[in-house]
Formats: sequence, C-alpha cells, structure tokens
Amino acid sequence: MIKDYLPVSEKESSLSETAFIEDFWSQKWDQQTLPSEMSQSIERREEFKCMRPFLANLPAGSRLLDGGCGLGDWTLYFAAQGYQVTGLDLSQATIEKLKEHFPETDFIAGDIRQTGCAESSLDAYFSWGVFEHFEAGLGAPLAEARCIIKPEGYLFISVPFQNGRHSRHMQQPLSKLDEKFDPQNGYAVSHRFYQWRLTQSELRRELEMNGFKTLQIVPIHKRVGLRRMIQLDLHLNPHSIPGKAAQVLLYPLIPKSYIAHMLFTAAQKR
Repeated sequence: MIKDYLPVSEKESSLSETAFIEDFWSQKWDQQTLPSEMSQSIERREEFKCMRPFLANLPAGSRLLDGGCGLGDWTLYFAAQGYQVTGLDLSQATIEKLKEHFPETDFIAGDIRQTGCAESSLDAYFSWGVFEHFEAGLGAPLAEARCIIKPEGYLFISVPFQNGRHSRHMQQPLSKLDEKFDPQNGYAVSHRFYQWRLTQSELRRELEMNGFKTLQIVPIHKRVGLRRMIQLDLHLNPHSIPGKAAQVLLYPLIPKSYIAHMLFTAAQKR
C-alpha cells in the first residue's frame, strides 16, 4: 500500500483529518453542479457494469447505502429504480444542498467509519473512491461496513490502483518522483496524507481480514490512467491532437494492469 500526499496551506495542515477531508470535498463539490435529475449515464459507467450481475441477486426494494455519495447521482439513480437507498457524505454543505434540491431522497451527513446505520440493516453498500482517504487505513470503514451489512450482503467499493506504471515510478529517485521535492532544500510547503493506493492482492487481504469474501477485483478506468500517462510521462496535452492520437495508438497496446486508474471490488459479508 502506497501513500499519496497533497501540498497544503498552513491552515489546512492544522486541521483534523475529518475536518480536512470534509473541507477538501466540500470545496470540490461546490465547484460542480448538482445533477438536475436521475442520471441514466450511471448504467454506462464501469462500476455499474461490474456490479450489475450481483444486483440481479437482490430482492426488490433492497436497502442500499451510497457511502461518500458526493453529488448524489448514484443515490438518485437507485432511488428511481425502487431501492431504499441513503446517500451519506462527510460534506455537510453538499448534503444540505442535496436535501434542498431532492427532498424526497434520503441524504444524510455522516462518516463512513461511523455511519449510524443499524447493525445488519443493508442488503448492499457501495462506495466509489472513499475508503482510501483515512491515514489509519481501510480497517475502520471495512469494520463499519461489515457491521451494517446483512449476512451474505454485498459490498462494492473502488480504490486507487497501485498499477504497473505507479510501481515503476516508485523506483525513481525522489527528485524525479515528486516535482515538489528539491534535493537541496527539501519541501518548500507542508504536505498531508491524501489517499492510499493498493495492489489487487493488498485489497483482497484488507477485505478478507475484515470478514468479507472477495468475489471480484478488477482494474477499471483504463482511459483515465492512459490520459495521465500521456500527460505526465509523455508530456502531451491529452486533449490536443497529438495527445488524442497517442491515446488511440496506445490504448489497445497497454494492459489494464499497467495503467488502469482504479480497482473495483465486489465482496460479500461472511
């Protein structure tokens, strides 16, 4: 498991972990517009395509949790499909906006490490790119997930992938690995923990150690990873003509294991 860090201001460096995460994502979501309605684009996303076969096993009206719901598009989608779904997010400001715009949908402010959900009350729990943001690791979010999911209920999560490209980069000197590092003067600004990146075997271990049977772990978002490689390694704008041409050429040649951005996991409470 590899840590990623972010440069931060003096004020941000003094915040508690919970306050920092809430502030960071509140600012991020405030820069984007809320969905106007339930988004049919959900069905085209890789996460949904991966979870679809397992959703077929859920009874009608199943109880779901969207942990770290962000702008709420997944919550709205599943509510429109007849599920009893709650969208939970640490950003109170975002949740207040969602509750104002979508009063008939259940949105609550909360922490995935202590959701407030009743024990064994969920048929399924999904969370995209959230479990990795706590420096103590995935243990607390996974322990809470196991508590609130019913026996044999499903957990679907995605986390950043420590892919082949990242592993190769980690072999470089720090001065090449991190542009913020000066070999003579060190770091000019404060940094703090942002997220963990995991290999497939590391993610499986975390799940199994916390009482889950791993059903599937697959790399997803290959195109996102390729765009990052084009920009950071080849120094091309991925939206430019040369950048787009490089993507067309390289996409079929480079395996997901080398450049995919995230890992999707389906697991079942033992």
